[in-house]
Amino acid sequence: MRLKVFLILALAGTLACPAFSQFNMVSEMEKSMSFGTRPGFSVDFPNTDKRVVEDVWTDFVRNNFSSKLKRGKRGEKSATGCSSASVSSSGFSVYSEVESIGDGARLNAWFDVGQYFLNRRDDAVHTNSTTELLTTFYYEVRRSVVGLEVKDEEKKLKDLENKLRRLERDNNNLNSNIETYKSRLKQAEEDLVQNQKDQEATLIDIEKQREAVEQARVRQGNVENERQ
Repeated sequence: MRLKVFLILALAGTLACPAFSQFNMVSEMEKSMSFGTRPGFSVDFPNTDKRVVEDVWTDFVRNNFSSKLKRGKRGEKSATGCSSASVSSSGFSVYSEVESIGDGARLNAWFDVGQYFLNRRDDAVHTNSTTELLTTFYYEVRRSVVGLEVKDEEKKLKDLENKLRRLERDNNNLNSNIETYKSRLKQAEEDLVQNQKDQEATLIDIEKQREAVEQARVRQGNVENERQ
């Protein structure tokens, strides 16, 4: 009985792991920023170029917070006059930075909702919904990364297809050359046979001509014996 309970609990733990790891894509943190150390959120992106995260985050802020990121202090970017029911029931400002972490990148984001920067102690409900919103952002980055991989693979495929077309063109040219060479070879063989016949005929003509020359020489020697 105890063994059955243990196996059930182990299975439940295994099934819960994906959901747990999915939830932990976004971490709550306290980190130094332009206003000092403030609570915020961080999202890690393994094997992801920092520039991809920056580009997607810029679009994400515009599309979800109806605001535009601007460069701020210490390399941060900020967006004021933001609005999103997931973050706050009123307007807010967001401050963010994207840093390189090993072979990946990390987004650090702080949400100034007025009297405080959004955190679980002061507003657990909006902290949870903001975490869900940033999880959505994580997947948008992943889709963008995979989209770049698709483009890269498509480019490789296109390069191979172009290579195949070049090989096919070369193959056609080679076959055409072979047919031309075959035709020339056939003509050369026929010319060779004709040349051999012409040589044999010329040898006969030479012998005849030698006889004619010899006869002419004989006549030349007998000129005095010729009668007028």
